[in-house]
Amino acid sequence: MMNHVAHRSEHKASDQLNAIFPDVDLLTTSGYFKAVSNGVSGTNLKDIIAVISDRDIFARVMGKDKSNLSKSYRLVKLPALVGDNVIDTVRVYMQASDVYGSLALAKEWLNTPIPALGGEVPLDIMDTPAGRELVRQILRKIEYGEYS
Repeated sequence: MMNHVAHRSEHKASDQLNAIFPDVDLLTTSGYFKAVSNGVSGTNLKDIIAVISDRDIFARVMGKDKSNLSKSYRLVKLPALVGDNVIDTVRVYMQASDVYGSLALAKEWLNTPIPALGGEVPLDIMDTPAGRELVRQILRKIEYGEYS
């Protein structure tokens, strides 16, 4: 019974992440734009990391050392480009969570070498916009049955 409850909360990972940015749907283009326009606070960043539990990727996306990441939690707003990169990274996690049915399975896939990415591990290339777009393309193909 405990596993079923844990799985149910896991399945809601994309909802948990989206709830950090109220009144927008991060997976839509307009919601993404609105969230980026509104900006990302240090509190938003802290909440994102609490849900995803991966400080490394967000430190890399922000161009910071992970030991200094917590200093960003006090910021009223992250710099615009940094906020955009953070939200874009969150969107990849949300998409992977939706495709695989849970954040745990999504994280497992994101940490696995993927043949369609030339053997690259998705998380290793997600610190750039181009890398995140490649990961999103593969996730779309998996979602639509082009890859297993």
